[in-house]
Amino acid sequence: MMSLLRDWGLYAVVILVAALAVLVTNRPGNPRVCRILARNVFLLSLFLCFYHLFAVTFLVKVPALADTSGAVLIQHPLSAGSVNYVSLARQDAVAAGIDPDLFVRQINQESGFQPGVVSSAGAVGIAQFMPATAAGLGIDPHDPVQALHAAARLMASYLRQYGSESAALAAYNAGPAALKNARMQCGARWQSCLPAETQHYIAVILG
Repeated sequence: MMSLLRDWGLYAVVILVAALAVLVTNRPGNPRVCRILARNVFLLSLFLCFYHLFAVTFLVKVPALADTSGAVLIQHPLSAGSVNYVSLARQDAVAAGIDPDLFVRQINQESGFQPGVVSSAGAVGIAQFMPATAAGLGIDPHDPVQALHAAARLMASYLRQYGSESAALAAYNAGPAALKNARMQCGARWQSCLPAETQHYIAVILG
């Protein structure tokens, strides 16, 4: 508010000085070029004043924008400026030793890279962690930075434990218990024993 008042005060002074210059140079005997210059300065100061009014009053700041690559930029209160969550997901995937392209497709399938998503089942945030899972990992699922880092590490651990990307995705989406039951019931055809939602999830991400 103080910044706005200071700006308006500065504009008022500029307009006042420009108006006085017009009055002074308008006297008989002053060169014509001085009168023209004074009028132009006055008109310019008026333009800047009204432009400032329009910019401050009517322009709406957009908190979330998409760049040309389709990455979502979202203003997050815990970060300084806009964070490119797709780039962050790639960095976390590389650091965890998993395929960054697959991890980006996974998070896009989970939440569309929207940190505020809550599913009907209660999964929370950009990585769609259930609250109990997030608590076990020691992270805040609402914080996209923490959630992406934890999701990449969890996928890396599932890859080591289950030996394939499809199994790791199944464990992430349906839970390790559901994956174990599917393998016990169907053996090599274990994917057919997963919930239909999880089968679709794996197919979309792996292509």
